[in-house]
Amino acid sequence: MISRDVSGMKSWIQASRPLAHVNIAVPLVLGQVAAWHVTGHFDWRWFVAALVWGVLDHLFVIFANDFADHEADSGRRTLLSGGSGVIPEGKLTPQQVARAARAAAVLLLLYSCALALAGRVWTPIYGVAALLLMWLYSFAPARLSYRGGGELLQGAGVGIGLPSLGYYLQVEGVLAPGWVIAPAALLGVCSNVLTALPDVDDDTRAHKNTWPVRHGTQSARRFASAGVAFAAFGVFLWTPWVSVPAKAVVAIVPLLPLLAGARAEDPFRAAWWSSIALNLLVALWMLAMVLKL
Repeated sequence: MISRDVSGMKSWIQASRPLAHVNIAVPLVLGQVAAWHVTGHFDWRWFVAALVWGVLDHLFVIFANDFADHEADSGRRTLLSGGSGVIPEGKLTPQQVARAARAAAVLLLLYSCALALAGRVWTPIYGVAALLLMWLYSFAPARLSYRGGGELLQGAGVGIGLPSLGYYLQVEGVLAPGWVIAPAALLGVCSNVLTALPDVDDDTRAHKNTWPVRHGTQSARRFASAGVAFAAFGVFLWTPWVSVPAKAVVAIVPLLPLLAGARAEDPFRAAWWSSIALNLLVALWMLAMVLKL
């Protein structure tokens, strides 16, 4: 009995894909760092509240995506892409994952309402927007991850929605400043393209029209590399109250792994190096804002 419980727990941990939480947590923290950078105000209680919201959103997105893709899921996994694998591996049924997604959605909305009662009245709007974006991304009739355009939804969600929620919880500004969400939205689009690169063969067989499927792997690699570089330039050009030398470091250092990705022949290695460049850019950007270098 204990062995079965442990096995079931491991299956749910696998289904939750903890490493993928960086895609939710980092944009939320980015918005909170920007709020402190602009106003000098920071409240640890709202910081923790944002992280809890992010966990619920992450669980909903991961479970809903696994369920929506289970018929086309080949079971192939990389560190950057693919679902959790629990359904094709027979560890959990589609019905179990669907129920978990619904439970996470309900908890996300209830928690958003609780934050509204605590003083952040617009938080439920962010909760509804998160559910709507996921529905448009993965479910009929829109199902834009298959029809094409899913990268734009991811750019909107992780580049505009999540940083804005983090910003709002700290200082009640409904949207994060444009100099935050413009580079972040572009990076969100690039992230979607990069994670789709290793899956191009599986996505082609599943008729999933990701950017690499629509335009080819070489075009996708060039687009993602250029997008990260343009985002770095935007960070350098627009970020206020950070010195030019500090912004130069923030913008230039990530170009080194970006160049390594551009030179790599294997799509996975190219995506890996470019993803390192993307996350390094965001990390250095936040550090420069925190320290006001």
